[in-house]
Amino acid sequence: MKKSIQLTAAAVLTAVLCSCGIHTAGNSDDKVITSESAVNFDPSAPEINFTAQTHDENGKPMYYLFDDNPEHLNDRFLADGAVPSSIAHFEDLTPGIYTVFSYHHRGYSVDFQADLYYDAAFSTDSGGSFKILALGIDKNWDWNQAWADYTGTSVQMPMFMRTFNCTCGDTCTCMTENGTCIDQNCPAIIRGESRQPKTQLFTSLNRETPVSAGSPLFLSDIERRLTAEDINHFRYGGYNEPMWMMLRFEVVSGTVTFDTLAYQNKYAARANFSTLKKGPFDNEPQYKGIANNAPIVTAEFDYTITDDTPAGPVPATVRNMRVPNGYTIPDGTFATNVNIWREEEPIAAQSDLMILEYRDDTKLGLYGENVTNKDNIWRFDASHTKTYSDTYTASDKELIEGYGVMTGGDFVPNSEMSALNYPTGSEISTDDFYRLTACNLGNFGVTSRYVIHLKNAGSAARKFKFDMSSIAGQVYRFSQTASDGTVVYDDGGSYYMKNFDDDPAEDPASTSEPKARLKAAEYSDTLTFDAAPGSEYDITIEITTLTGCTAPMHNTMSVE
Repeated sequence: MKKSIQLTAAAVLTAVLCSCGIHTAGNSDDKVITSESAVNFDPSAPEINFTAQTHDENGKPMYYLFDDNPEHLNDRFLADGAVPSSIAHFEDLTPGIYTVFSYHHRGYSVDFQADLYYDAAFSTDSGGSFKILALGIDKNWDWNQAWADYTGTSVQMPMFMRTFNCTCGDTCTCMTENGTCIDQNCPAIIRGESRQPKTQLFTSLNRETPVSAGSPLFLSDIERRLTAEDINHFRYGGYNEPMWMMLRFEVVSGTVTFDTLAYQNKYAARANFSTLKKGPFDNEPQYKGIANNAPIVTAEFDYTITDDTPAGPVPATVRNMRVPNGYTIPDGTFATNVNIWREEEPIAAQSDLMILEYRDDTKLGLYGENVTNKDNIWRFDASHTKTYSDTYTASDKELIEGYGVMTGGDFVPNSEMSALNYPTGSEISTDDFYRLTACNLGNFGVTSRYVIHLKNAGSAARKFKFDMSSIAGQVYRFSQTASDGTVVYDDGGSYYMKNFDDDPAEDPASTSEPKARLKAAEYSDTLTFDAAPGSEYDITIEITTLTGCTAPMHNTMSVE
């Protein structure tokens, strides 16, 4: 049910903070926003409109395989379990370039002290070949090392926070002179760390490998470093023990099927391979699927500074399902890495989000008895709902029906958002609307690239700033090139890790197991580019979210 709410131009942007699962947009039934400001459009403002890269420089098609479901593994997703299953299954991939983001916790799959291994498998029904192009894998929360390995580029970490770690900086009051920790909850500020790539240690890169029917090849067989260094082995000791992998491979010929796997016994997993369940979707707000593009999206625009350009934020325009004709945000703060329904106001770009599809026959059994038009494809994007099963009760059932969701015999899983009474540009997206209807999208592993053609047509030197703010962990690169091709400012050939808290404290009031975390702080990095009078520059900024439960990023451009 729509809530028409008047929005004022001075409305304050509320950051969306939440835990790893579903999070709310903030309940604002009493908030006042004017319809006029909500649909304000200034054609002179830079428009944040991303386009996805679909082919490489040689014309080969590119794809993204996203695998974060179930985020916490359970015993239904073990290749050597009682009913053997892969985690994710991508069938009959044709020639092209495929990038994989795979992330899972040990969860309740096996005892916390038991061995559990992570792996992937390449197989075929009719013959094919593939080539591993890049690989980074981590089991110790060291995302930066895995990203350095994957990209072959160093990662610099000027500052990050770690709550449960008394390895403080030079002004630390967390520990005594002899190293005894005074307060285990004292935030430790880690400064000046870096990770250098160990790419040369991988032995399988850039080799074409044939695969034949009935003979699957496990990643741990192809890349011996995994087993030699035990880096695909979940650590002992907890529900949240992670495994994260970035992998890029090329299908060179024929067709190749790709699965991600978890097992205790590799021989049993291999023996079960031909009968594995095809990694069905587990009903939770994390996803898996394939996008018909690389995880690279680019927003390119011009911006001119004149003597009349005031100091302060640069108004920016976005278009999304809530404001299809465009909305120029007065304070300039636009959102990426977030579903448009998660933000109260219609400030999310939407065009940056991967459009994921996942084939899974279990979806067919969830339709209402009256529905005849069924398919087996889950669609995880801003245009489809998270109404996966008709299990609503009490007030939630009232709400969901008020929003226009068909229930009972007419229920359609993962239905079209356009059929709902969704909030438009003059309306707030409430906690309940987001919680009950919208996919929890974060764009993990996706690089947002900004190409800004900056001109200072004024008579004074100015500064152009780009601020990135979020709870999650991002790496970024940047460069500024003058009109004659001279590089005037860049990252020095490294990625930089944005400031963030990589280990927020547990909530002492939590009764869950494991205990919920306290709301983490939203940290920001700001890039500043000098603009001489009468000069033109090309500025490129690339930002990739690697980790962190709460992905939304709030970006602001400004001028000084």
